[in-house]
Amino acid sequence: MPLDLTVYDGARTVGGNKILLDFDGHSVFFDFGINYKRMGEFYEEFLQPRSGRGIHDFLRMELVPRLGIYREDLTPSDLMLPAPKRVEAVLLSHAHMDHAGCIGLLRQDIKVCASPITAALLKAMRDCGRGDIEAEIAYLGARKRAEGEPRVVEAEDRGRTPYRGRDFALTGPLPEGLPAFWSHSPKRRGLVAGALAPAVETFSFRLEAYPVDHSIYGATAFAVETSAGWVVYTGDIRVHGKHAPETEAFVRSAARLRPKVLVMEGTKAGREGNEPTEEEVRRNCLGAVEAEEGLVVADFSPRNFERLETFLRIARETGRRMAVLPKDAYLLDALGLVDGVDRMGELLIYRDLKAHRDGWEAEVLNKFGEKLVDPREVGRRAEEYILAFSFWDLKNLLDIEAKGGRYIYSSSEAYTEDQVIDFQRLHNWLRYMGLEVVGFEVVDGRPRFQKGFHASGHASAEELLAIARAIDPEILVPVHTEDPNFFAEHLPDIGVLIPTRGERVRIG
Repeated sequence: MPLDLTVYDGARTVGGNKILLDFDGHSVFFDFGINYKRMGEFYEEFLQPRSGRGIHDFLRMELVPRLGIYREDLTPSDLMLPAPKRVEAVLLSHAHMDHAGCIGLLRQDIKVCASPITAALLKAMRDCGRGDIEAEIAYLGARKRAEGEPRVVEAEDRGRTPYRGRDFALTGPLPEGLPAFWSHSPKRRGLVAGALAPAVETFSFRLEAYPVDHSIYGATAFAVETSAGWVVYTGDIRVHGKHAPETEAFVRSAARLRPKVLVMEGTKAGREGNEPTEEEVRRNCLGAVEAEEGLVVADFSPRNFERLETFLRIARETGRRMAVLPKDAYLLDALGLVDGVDRMGELLIYRDLKAHRDGWEAEVLNKFGEKLVDPREVGRRAEEYILAFSFWDLKNLLDIEAKGGRYIYSSSEAYTEDQVIDFQRLHNWLRYMGLEVVGFEVVDGRPRFQKGFHASGHASAEELLAIARAIDPEILVPVHTEDPNFFAEHLPDIGVLIPTRGERVRIG
């Protein structure tokens, strides 16, 4: 039987993945994330889809596909959806929101298949997140149509009803510490947790899952057996990080399947140059820290745990202590429940000054109270610390009475005009605080990045081609890229199918 593949975000975007695979009477999504490129065309920080309209704005602005797959409690009375479609699961590659960020809109009977690390991170992120409806992945707060105005949805019972969890199918063994965390709510409302079951016992079709290297731990590639042949999905992938051997093992295993279709990310397609390794980043950042006698601020993605471990090693080598914010500590503690690594053992927690603490924050402060470091202490002994602050955390520097210091930018470059504006603001902050900048500079109002202080989460163009040739599929479908033609130009022996946004393609 043929299979149908629909790429709802098309090939020409690096901002989101929602890929529907219909085969042999089954339907699954590969990821169901936020398309940040399209979102940015209409929305910004203070202009967002209206939560009171449920799924309406997401559908009206074509941010999600018009299918009968969404929660009934998010469907206002004036919204007509197609007939319900049976989708068994989202095969979720990792916990970045451009891959996971719209799962909260889906019907609760649609399971999430993910690694145990991804499940734990999504639960932790939900615990300490803002509660946007699309991000209600691990568990949700039920809504209902408002009395007197059914075109509006509102919280059910004014928040007294317990949260309801979504069932997860795990690609690896269930860690001992995960069930208790999974069923615990740090909020005022209780939680009826979803099930945690092995993926091999959940689905009636054959599914293989492979850990791969990416900038967030828990990343997974998938392979689904269909009557037309195997369909392999890379998710986001690289070969220059700590877990590069896992990517190499996945490539070998996928090649043995002789896949009919390879759905492959291509973020770096068409871009010249190789990616620095994490070890190169460590050496460069170590040199920058060694050259500074005062405070060091390290800016990297909050869920790039490999980069955090890199700076933790640097702190150890330079005789400093590294401090993270309470939210980082909560995620790191959740991660440790799965992989057994105690990252909090050497870390401090920066005591940000707030009048009110949410439940999850109170739990962090109670559990790790002896690790708290006050802004005044950091200011008095600035030379002893590395602070893990991103752009959004810089306001905390106003509480530190320290003169000068060094700011190391160790994250991704700016790709949109909004990001360029953020870097202009960042540069203003750093100048105002008297911090020397390493990793980028602003020239004529635009950021210019210094190579070697960040290792991308994505394979280089040459690495992508090497992976594709090694797996050698019959058909390659590029996604998550701005240059899908790159694959057609460089892989003449592989049939490259460039998907049109939202168009179903039949492969037999």
